Amino acid sequence: QSEYHSVTGDKLSNYDDIIRVASESINWDWRLLASLIYQESEFQPDVKSWAGAFGLMQLMPAVMEQFGIDSTATPEVQVLIGAEYIQYLDLQIPETVTDSLERIKFILASYNAGVGHVLDARRLASKYNKNPDIWTDHVDFFMRNKSKPTFYNDPVVYYGYVRGEETYKFVEQITERFEHYKNLIGEKKTR
Repeated sequence: QSEYHSVTGDKLSNYDDIIRVASESINWDWRLLASLIYQESEFQPDVKSWAGAFGLMQLMPAVMEQFGIDSTATPEVQVLIGAEYIQYLDLQIPETVTDSLERIKFILASYNAGVGHVLDARRLASKYNKNPDIWTDHVDFFMRNKSKPTFYNDPVVYYGYVRGEETYKFVEQITERFEHYKNLIGEKKTR
């Protein structure tokens, strides 16, 4: 009977309204953005990671500086800046990634590991005759294996080692939770 994350409650968090507004600005389903936020912070606005990431969207200090915020940012500002950062990452993904769901996976991977590592994985996919514009069963394989010297020492790799299995799981868990959220809660627009 909880008002959150239930068929009867129609809410995922205290921040649903903010998440809806922010998701409209980047043309994402609000439940997808909510899934990312849950993955990052479990909807806790003051959480800080071992790496220095902060807030609902676990923005790294360099990203917070780039967008002009710090750890005093309100939850609303955290989510709105997080959406701006997602939009920034989207612009870094080549236009040849045309499938919207695949594009989202590239953005999520970039959000987790950094766009440089994702572009490395795309170059590896091209080198090994996989489609660099498809994440699932193509680029994700190289991201997962970018922790192995054979791949991170490859001449087409510019950004070196990354714990790619974590990034792979990050993308999988967010997209799976998004499907779950869609089954539980209606889309409902802000206006």
